Amino acid sequence: MKPYLTWILLFLAAEAALTLIQYALRKRELKPIGRICVIVLKALLAIGLAGLVMGGPVFLRPVQIPLVAVYAALLPDAAADLIGSLWCAVRRRERSFIGIKLLSLALGIAFFVYGTVNMQIVRPNSSSFSSEKLTQEHRLVFVSDMHVGSAQSFDTTRRMIESIGAEQPDFVILGGDITDDYTSKAEMEETYRLFGSLGVPVYYIDGNHEVVQHAEYIRGGLPYTPQELTDAIGRSGVVVLRDAYVELAPDLLLLGREDMAAKEARKAADELPNPSPEKYLLIADHQPGGIRENETLGVDLQISGHTHAGQLFPLRWLEAPFMRVVGEYRDDSGAVLLVSAGACGWRAPFRTDAGCRFEVIMLLPSEQNMQ
Repeated sequence: MKPYLTWILLFLAAEAALTLIQYALRKRELKPIGRICVIVLKALLAIGLAGLVMGGPVFLRPVQIPLVAVYAALLPDAAADLIGSLWCAVRRRERSFIGIKLLSLALGIAFFVYGTVNMQIVRPNSSSFSSEKLTQEHRLVFVSDMHVGSAQSFDTTRRMIESIGAEQPDFVILGGDITDDYTSKAEMEETYRLFGSLGVPVYYIDGNHEVVQHAEYIRGGLPYTPQELTDAIGRSGVVVLRDAYVELAPDLLLLGREDMAAKEARKAADELPNPSPEKYLLIADHQPGGIRENETLGVDLQISGHTHAGQLFPLRWLEAPFMRVVGEYRDDSGAVLLVSAGACGWRAPFRTDAGCRFEVIMLLPSEQNMQ
């Protein structure tokens, strides 16, 4: 409860600071071009803060939540300023500071409530893929980017794992960033215990947050060692895959890749020859950027996470021209890449883009094989 109270207070503080600054400047009425510049500047500042939180330098981690709080207040304020200015221009009325500020507060509160609630709701996202290599149906769940203890309550984590079990998968793949620098040792151990109790095979791959930690910026170090993490995963019965193949069925092969952040620990594709090219090759690789390398292995389907679908609006749309952010992508080689939006988000309990998801995937024989 305390983290959410802190989050609410930070948002209210950001709204109060923004109101005081605007009140102090209210007598300086700007010309239309100046007003447009201010609106654009506020929007760009909000987007820049979102970008700093999601991809900025690690030394900013102690102030990530305050930065998101400012973003949460500033972006709706820019929208309110734009709407109010257009309304006054059309109606040929003078701008009212109080009227526009009330609109800003209304939009800000709605934005805050939506983003906060959106982070706490995790839904299944269903998809299916067929292939002539498959001779039987397979149902799997892929979940990544849980960031346990970072931006969701542990009750949300517990309910999500129960929901995964209710999907009755043949197996589950944990796609990296299950824990991070903000996960306590007790939360880490309980998370893997819960996954181990699902009663189906569960496989784990590393994410960048398991490979590279920066906990010294928040509390002087992780509350558990990498070996304790590996031991806890092993005790739960979850199978760790680091550039390793496992046969899931006579027609299905899984390759779990080491994360790209591991650098020299990640093997090159030519060091991982496909032992059964005739089988459907499923590759779990935390970061979608690995698809180019994995295509040389004859991958049929790669499942990835990492991107959080941008998490904070409008980062997804700004990133889309340069990277594969979320959804299905098909290459000329025939390989399919499925990028999950992720089951949680990074750090702040706030998500203003695509909701939290885990993937429920059906692998089906082609119609020819089913005849």
